[in-house]
Amino acid sequence: MTTTSPRLVNWENGTDLVIELPLALDVATVWSKLVDAETARTWFASFTVDDDGDDADGASEETNPAITFDLGETQLHGEILSCEVEDHVLIELEDFGVLGIQLLALELTDGDATLLIFTQSAPDVESARLKAADFGPMWDTHLRLFARVLGLDVVEAGEEELLALYADLELEDSEAENGASDASASEDGGANEE
Repeated sequence: MTTTSPRLVNWENGTDLVIELPLALDVATVWSKLVDAETARTWFASFTVDDDGDDADGASEETNPAITFDLGETQLHGEILSCEVEDHVLIELEDFGVLGIQLLALELTDGDATLLIFTQSAPDVESARLKAADFGPMWDTHLRLFARVLGLDVVEAGEEELLALYADLELEDSEAENGASDASASEDGGANEE
């Protein structure tokens, strides 16, 4: 059965809310549903992408494509910062900041699978904790809905359970891990020089 695993990760330039969701399908299948505007309506909101980067002379400008999510009575506007087919999409939305979805292929003994990694960036730990508490339960619910759209069996999570989970997430410090491996590499390098 599929379930989410959230945490906060402290990076050099900020802190991300990270929600991982293993999916028992190959990356191509997951990607095709993720980027389908009409399918998105069933798990988040349908969207349109405006990739009109041409100026009046027909020359192409280097601009990020605009993306608009139709939420019914309102629209959510943003831009696509980066997108690589069957790998990741990174967008910036007006009220939510920078959001990313990355797909990693997993090879299992009983077939291919995909690890979906959702991120919402914040400038610091305190802001990330606030975003996690405010938006984490919503993102978690939408990711579980996405897994159901893919035909997967997903663990149910109630509102109170999600609110409690996202109010007190574990904090990982990626800098400490990188610093420790950098220090041991320089110690090994120093020993080889002697």
